[in-house]
Amino acid sequence: MNIENAIQKASLDLKRNNIKSPLLDSDILMSQVLKKDRKFILLNLKKELNNIQYQKFKKLLSSRLRNKPIAHITGKKSFWKYEFKVNNTVLIPRPDTELIVEQVLEIYKNKNRINLLEIGVGSGCIILSILKEKKNFLGKGLDLSKDCIKLCKINANKLKVNHRIKLYKSNIDN
Repeated sequence: MNIENAIQKASLDLKRNNIKSPLLDSDILMSQVLKKDRKFILLNLKKELNNIQYQKFKKLLSSRLRNKPIAHITGKKSFWKYEFKVNNTVLIPRPDTELIVEQVLEIYKNKNRINLLEIGVGSGCIILSILKEKKNFLGKGLDLSKDCIKLCKINANKLKVNHRIKLYKSNIDN
């Protein structure tokens, strides 16, 4: 089966299950399987999939058909200007949450150095995006979950701001 036929079939299945963006989701899943961007997918629709690739695609599609979020299937989510690793232990960053980053950057646009605290840091998308934008800002992040702290550390390393953030597994009352 070629890429185009696999995507069309998947898109129909997703549509029948009331998935909001069936074609986009199918493209993203195919990108994940082939480890290529969507541009490659669109330019190579006639490329044949081998059996292993097609089976992986069907497995990812099956997860999506059970309403598993795309970000949890792919393990990544774009937020602000960056891509964050996510998993099912953290909330998926929402586009409207980017307004927080925007407002913090606007409020502190004339500040050279400031210490930020984020409670419930999760994947770190908010505080890490701010630290990435403002090179002299420092941050602290709290979370009850060691899995969230671990994931935030991974994202901090990826964005190269790990030396400017301290993370604590703690309750806010402590």
